[in-house]
Amino acid sequence: MPGWLDYRAAHYIVLLAVGWALTFPNLGATTLWDVDEGVNAETAREMREADTWVVPTFNWDLRTAKPVLLYWLQRISYDAFGVTEWAARFPSELFYLLTILITNELGRRQFGAATGLLAGIIVASSIECCKLAHAATPDAALIAFITLYLFAFWRGQENGGRSWFLPCGAFSALAVLTKGPLVGLVLPAAIACTFLVWHRELSRVWDRRMISGCLAWAFIAGPWYGLVTAETQGKWIKAFWYDENIGRAAAPMENHSGIPVVYYLICLCLFFAPWSSFLLLTFRHAWQVVAKPSVEIPAIDDPTRSRRWTWAVKFWQRIRPETATIPTTPDEATRRTTRFLLVWIGVCLLACSAAATKLPNYIAPLYPALAILTARFFVQWSRRLVEAPEWLLRASIICVAITGLVVAVGLLIVSGTIPLPVTIKQMRFFPGLENWAWIGLVPLAASALMFWHWRHGNRASMVRWMAIGSVLFVGLAAAFPLRVIDRYKAAKTLVAESGAYQPRRDIRIGSHQYSQPSVVFYVGRRVEPFFEREVAAGFLAMPHPGYLFVPAEVWEQEVQPLVTVPFRIAARHYDYTRNCDIIVVTTE
Repeated sequence: MPGWLDYRAAHYIVLLAVGWALTFPNLGATTLWDVDEGVNAETAREMREADTWVVPTFNWDLRTAKPVLLYWLQRISYDAFGVTEWAARFPSELFYLLTILITNELGRRQFGAATGLLAGIIVASSIECCKLAHAATPDAALIAFITLYLFAFWRGQENGGRSWFLPCGAFSALAVLTKGPLVGLVLPAAIACTFLVWHRELSRVWDRRMISGCLAWAFIAGPWYGLVTAETQGKWIKAFWYDENIGRAAAPMENHSGIPVVYYLICLCLFFAPWSSFLLLTFRHAWQVVAKPSVEIPAIDDPTRSRRWTWAVKFWQRIRPETATIPTTPDEATRRTTRFLLVWIGVCLLACSAAATKLPNYIAPLYPALAILTARFFVQWSRRLVEAPEWLLRASIICVAITGLVVAVGLLIVSGTIPLPVTIKQMRFFPGLENWAWIGLVPLAASALMFWHWRHGNRASMVRWMAIGSVLFVGLAAAFPLRVIDRYKAAKTLVAESGAYQPRRDIRIGSHQYSQPSVVFYVGRRVEPFFEREVAAGFLAMPHPGYLFVPAEVWEQEVQPLVTVPFRIAARHYDYTRNCDIIVVTTE
């Protein structure tokens, strides 16, 4: 009789509990991180204040960087929970949980329940996915919609089926409303078409049911794009298409560039951690499934696989009980599914590498596929259905320990506890982080337990400790060190101490050489940016009450000598983004 953990509902409960533990307790623990969080949270607040669902604005100027879906969801969250950091991030949290469940379901349908469960845990405890769940950005929603698109495609194309057009059109439209046509339409379609080309099945795209997919796409995505184009007289769509789509693809924006392919391979190693320690084993196993004429045998106790191999496995266990593996002909379904996941990963890497602007979160849509492949290797290896070189397994476990060591030493260096032999220009230090350096001991302890269980032949326990260690490590890292860094952000503290948040008074807010979007969110009104010191000084000379945010050194050397009216410094706080003290000057 199967245990309770063998049921799908139990897996959902476990995964939701893991996702909740990694994110919910500290979702609103830190103030907004500039620049993206500040802009997105404020844009949704302004749309709510203006009572519009069409035209996005930031600082009451047209906002053209992203489409509108995230702002809609944040506005609904504000209505339900109030205008807070927690409410601004809540939609990302929901999409993070959705991605975990969809990854589990896809892995379960492709390779079995155990693979699906482990894949969901891997997605939940990878650094990048956990980070995006804490961010008021559209990335978590984009990952979820692309995963849903590719899940619908994979399910629909099985056994020659063509039922995927309608759901794929709907999920693509939602992705386009989240982040635009290049990543919402072109990227998932490129993955699907590349997979079909590999199997010489591209002709399946030309089907009358494509019309239903196109209609679903147009019905969902079309109305808002049409309305915003009409209400802004084409300004929004022109700026969005040329600046945020073609511009980002053709030239690096905001100094976000890197070496093609290599940049994202490094990102995978850093942000898929701690699971990235096993990337070589994962891809080695996947390539063997695709390229070699032998694959794994389904486990006897796996109810999702055929029972026809039971007699063969039992016979082989009598001959070689230490391996319980027999040579077989490849299972075409397994090979086809593995190719699909490899195409998913490869197209994302190549497409993002081809774009001139590069950021780590651009390749985040490939994480579900990578999690499934990683889980597949671990499950098959733990059941002794595949083998791996001992030196590579040993090196992978050592990499887990190195991850913990790097984190511990890094926190001690960044806190200033360990002095560097050379001075790094513009390096920031965060005293207090040394108190959390012990978090690096979690991967170290996990690697030690993994090595012990591996050497004693208990592979399942080794995989179990890897999962437990990853969840504890990422959860602790996401919860506590960031709260220390938050002390060195100035925006919210400056607004609170200076009294610049006065929603019922008609006051003016200005800034000079300090442009932080979160200031706009926390003051709840327009912030006038001043680029010349004479204009900043004149702002204070006006009779209307005003508050000026300015770096302390800039104030003392450039602006204060030009001020001819009485003033007072209402607040002062260090800001690590500028690596200096920021002050708020007022004439009140």
